[in-house]
Amino acid sequence: MKMHILAIMTAFAAATPAPAATAQVFMFETGTTLLAKCRNKAPEYALACTAYIVGAVDGIKKDVFIGRAQPNCWPNQMQADDVRRIVVTYLERYRDQRNAPASVLVSVALNGRYPCEK
Repeated sequence: MKMHILAIMTAFAAATPAPAATAQVFMFETGTTLLAKCRNKAPEYALACTAYIVGAVDGIKKDVFIGRAQPNCWPNQMQADDVRRIVVTYLERYRDQRNAPASVLVSVALNGRYPCEK
């Protein structure tokens, strides 16, 4: 799994124009901030967690649909709660990857759960 996320991050970095020396990569959510929302017992945080994950999945599927991303082997229909469980389990298991963008980690978690047969 570590090599998989490294490959995705390397490909992302290679496809992204180099920022100015003082610029930082901006992201709304990291694995750490997403997991904090998902662990919070307040209903609004649970909703924010699930909504973020579902939005990331839709964005990834959109990129596949328009040809900007490689096809994946995820089911055509998934339940939001199931996807949330997969992502949260991944984030809890791979603590060392939580500083990565949450959207990348959603993809990595689902690719791990639904790998393409070779």
